[in-house]
Amino acid sequence: MKPIARLLQHISWHGHFVSIALFVLLPAASFCELFFGAQTLWRSDITSIHYPYRILVAEEWQAGRVPLWNPYQHAGTPLLAEGQVGPLYPLNALFLSPLPHSLELSLFIVLHYVLAAFFTYFLAHVIGLSGTSATLAALSFGLGGVLMAQVGNLNIMTGIVWLPLILSMAVLVARRRNWVLAQLAGLPLALQCFTAQPQIVVYTFIILTAYMFYRFIIDGFKTLRRAGPKDTKLSGLRAVWYAAQPSLCILVMMVSGLLLSAPQWLPTWELQQLSMRAQERGLKFMTKNSWPPIMGVNLLLPSAFGNNVIGFKGGDPFGEDFIYVGFLPLVCAFLAWRGRISRDTPFFWILLTSAVLLALGSYTPLYRWFVQYLPVLPLFRIPARWLMAVNLALAILAGYGFQSLLEKGLSRRLWLLCTGCFFILGLGLMFIYVFRASLYAWVESNWSGLGQKLTLRFLEVGFAIQPVYQTERLLLRWLSPLTVPSVLLAFNLLNGWVLFTGYAFRILSRRMFAIGVIAVVSLDLVVAGGTAINPIRSEDWWHSLSSGARYVLGHLDEHNSRVWPLGMGSEIAAVRNLGQYFPSAYRVRSAGGHGSPLMLKRMDAFLRKAHPLQQVQLLGVRYILTEGRMGADVESVFDRVYQDESSVVYENRTPLPRAFIVHRVVAVPDGESALKKFTDLSIDPRQTVVLEVADGDGIKKSEDVLGATGEVRFILDDPQIVELDVHTSSDGYLVLLDTWYPGWEATVDRVPTPIYRANYIARAVRIPTGEHRVRFVYQPLSFRLGTILAFLAMVSMAVSGLLSIFLRQSRYAAQ
Repeated sequence: MKPIARLLQHISWHGHFVSIALFVLLPAASFCELFFGAQTLWRSDITSIHYPYRILVAEEWQAGRVPLWNPYQHAGTPLLAEGQVGPLYPLNALFLSPLPHSLELSLFIVLHYVLAAFFTYFLAHVIGLSGTSATLAALSFGLGGVLMAQVGNLNIMTGIVWLPLILSMAVLVARRRNWVLAQLAGLPLALQCFTAQPQIVVYTFIILTAYMFYRFIIDGFKTLRRAGPKDTKLSGLRAVWYAAQPSLCILVMMVSGLLLSAPQWLPTWELQQLSMRAQERGLKFMTKNSWPPIMGVNLLLPSAFGNNVIGFKGGDPFGEDFIYVGFLPLVCAFLAWRGRISRDTPFFWILLTSAVLLALGSYTPLYRWFVQYLPVLPLFRIPARWLMAVNLALAILAGYGFQSLLEKGLSRRLWLLCTGCFFILGLGLMFIYVFRASLYAWVESNWSGLGQKLTLRFLEVGFAIQPVYQTERLLLRWLSPLTVPSVLLAFNLLNGWVLFTGYAFRILSRRMFAIGVIAVVSLDLVVAGGTAINPIRSEDWWHSLSSGARYVLGHLDEHNSRVWPLGMGSEIAAVRNLGQYFPSAYRVRSAGGHGSPLMLKRMDAFLRKAHPLQQVQLLGVRYILTEGRMGADVESVFDRVYQDESSVVYENRTPLPRAFIVHRVVAVPDGESALKKFTDLSIDPRQTVVLEVADGDGIKKSEDVLGATGEVRFILDDPQIVELDVHTSSDGYLVLLDTWYPGWEATVDRVPTPIYRANYIARAVRIPTGEHRVRFVYQPLSFRLGTILAFLAMVSMAVSGLLSIFLRQSRYAAQ
């Protein structure tokens, strides 16, 4: 026993090192195939958005440009404003390395699990938990089900990662009442804004606001209790100021975070006003994908209803409904009431209760009675995303409960209660296993709806090993029985009972009990997360271009025409046939793209309402790329120039140039009138441009310019600068079939000129007779203003810090 005691004593001296090592090793073990099996994560937005788009962002930075505009999808879209991959997020610097893009993506993902655990560990320490209890909380959140199931939504997962650090800074700011620290505390909030989907940022601000009011009430009551009866008015004023200081510091922190992140959220806000998400969608939209109460079963039985990321035929379970904090952390969370009640403990109970109610969405009247009337929130759907706060609250409460066990021990009465609960759960599991056939038939005939579907699914998969774990996983193949939900619960029940019994009857020391719990929880979370629920493929997946796509890449003109991939909704279609964001990775101009809610309203309306042939012409499409042959009506107009087993290429032999001169003009007062012109083929865009102008008196009439000619030649064609040489025999308009968007500015021979909305979606500038140099530059005011605000925030921090140092030194000198 002496060597073991010496080893444990050594570990206690290096507790932080051991904890941090766990935070690094366990995520790596959970995703070991990514580093030792030449595999990659690929599902959902990882393929559709994050892999190809991060390649473009990295290349833009390497070219010395801030990634502001993406010319390679939907005829051009604002890259920074869309915010899907966080172009300004510092940790994206990883994608500037010489490593393969697939490995960069894997390292980026696993790094964020490490950070999530470390940030939670820091939060737990800030609120007073010991190292061992903080480690349990960190594992429970960092490797918890919410983050594990959000890998496909990478901008959601990376945003959630920063929540514990943001909350820990709020606690420190409120405790120290330091205005300089309050400004510095805005940094992690800004980092979250740079990487997160806006919904996660809004939820974080709601949590911070709730904590701000919580501290105001708690500190106010605390001061009033201490105030003497002699001067009630003065005591009350002091109480208000004492309570207001922490709240004001948190408010400064939030404002600082907003100012520092203004270069991101101001362009995003501008885009939101012009996108499909500009309008609030109502209660039905808000409560779409609410968290079904039956999914709470996953807290005991992870993947009880099948893989919670992939789901199964029928649409359930939805990946964002998954939450698992580990079995023993869940038990410890219920024991949190036994521990010391610190100032912040009740807040996490409040957070847990509130977040559960908000996550339930349509399953409670809360949204119908109250939430739908609040500002901003009606812009977002999927209330289940509140599970991020549920997971964090459970993790912290688990730390409180575990600390109470370590400090107070486990009484025989509490042991008996836990044993009884474990026994009931085990007995219920055995009953379901023995009578599962009869239960299946009864549920199938007597139940209906989602409850029936999920219960039947549990009876099908809850007691069976999935072959993928035995054949395609490096680590899980040795632990494949534990991937069965019922077996994992039985394993946790047995281990929990052994540890609790040994601790209650003094067989295990406190240190041995703590190590045992951490070891069991680590194994539990590794088996329940990582590649157990996230599908993987060979890293060669990213390079599986179809021959049709290669044909397009080899024949498409660099400047003048586009490809239009159609029907590329699936991941494999996107990779093979330049779907979604993959044109960005190959720097090929595309008329298609990802159907994000931040897609421009005009582009969405154009694709729904304009005549198909007008769409092809006005988007400058030369090639149409599909997985299979199209109808006879398409093949009667476009030539089928290439076909293989996975792709078909059609060619528009007479595509409209991307930039050209027209001399015939139709002036309309608004966008709706412009769009109506293209619902049929009455307008020939080669000869006529439709301009949106409030007053059409200054527009040249078509009959004035018959017979005129013009030539255009590209001089410079970068994502944010387009420069052309133009020659026209008569006054006319240069039409550029790139998306009109605020922030684009134009000059003709270095003289600023207005950019007209042309043909509903494109741009045009007026060109006098003769030869001219035309230059389009993207310089969005929203980004410039955001940069100024961020700079002022940094100056304020620097000045406040220097002033604080000066005042402190002056006080020391006076003493």
